[in-house]
Amino acid sequence: MSFNFVKKLEFESEFFDLYKLSDSAYGAISKENSGMGGNAGFIDIGDYLIIVDTTGHVNAAKDLKRAANQYTQKEPNFIVITHYHMDHLMGTSLFDISTQIMTSDRTLKNIQTEGRKRIEEFKKMDLKEMEDSLNTETDEEKRKDIENDLFFLKTVRSDDFTVREPNLTFKEGCVIHGTEKNVQLRTFKKAHTDGDVIVYIPEEKILFAGDLLFARRDPWLGSGDPEGWISVNEELLALDFKVTVPGHGELASKEEFSLESKYIKEILELVKKKIDAGEDPTQIKMEDFSKEIQSWKSPILEWNIKFLVDVLKNS
Repeated sequence: MSFNFVKKLEFESEFFDLYKLSDSAYGAISKENSGMGGNAGFIDIGDYLIIVDTTGHVNAAKDLKRAANQYTQKEPNFIVITHYHMDHLMGTSLFDISTQIMTSDRTLKNIQTEGRKRIEEFKKMDLKEMEDSLNTETDEEKRKDIENDLFFLKTVRSDDFTVREPNLTFKEGCVIHGTEKNVQLRTFKKAHTDGDVIVYIPEEKILFAGDLLFARRDPWLGSGDPEGWISVNEELLALDFKVTVPGHGELASKEEFSLESKYIKEILELVKKKIDAGEDPTQIKMEDFSKEIQSWKSPILEWNIKFLVDVLKNS
């Protein structure tokens, strides 16, 4: 997707490409196989600097902090966390208490329950099998994936690792008023997760969607409510925006939200049909989807199918 008003900046990072989206907003789009995890960004609203998510790699978060300082000459006042998944909040510990961390009430609850539980699971994992596979794997892309996973796990397991949890929350939404721009934060019914947050700059028509949007790749359904997600996407499409920083994938337009909803509707229908026919839903392939979806990068199709089988059989 090409946006003629967006400028790609000459910022050196092995983790992301940096884009100037408007007078105030910058998007950090994860490079493939970099280990960064989710996309991120920052917004300069005059007297305040806002970071949106802190990625899944501490070194990517360091680059994000460096980029924000380089292009705004400011230190961040706020971090907004869009949801509780670790690939969006690993870098919070890099920021001291002068930076306030904000999210929804429900996302904070998930960080304190599901997030903490997941960290403890990571700490107990046996890494030997992963380390052995790294020694034998010859495919460079697969080797990079294993290296990234090992780095992440070793970071989480280190004695000095911590996640700074949000200290400011809201129930439905709030506005950060700057001297130059205002930024709206909103949350919705359960969709990708319970408590997803968007960051919206209405004056500039810029939207940071978090993982409410996986741009042209299959979205991870397993922490959320697929039907609710479709409904939330309808609400997002009613907003006036010209470019979106998705949680994963390249910069996106409104079309990507419609395509994502189409994917969710189609996978729900495909799994239902297989169950009703007494057939194996795990046999569903990307070729079974509409033509415009078939070419998507699909690393988690099998996980989504298993999740939906459990949901539909227990409903």
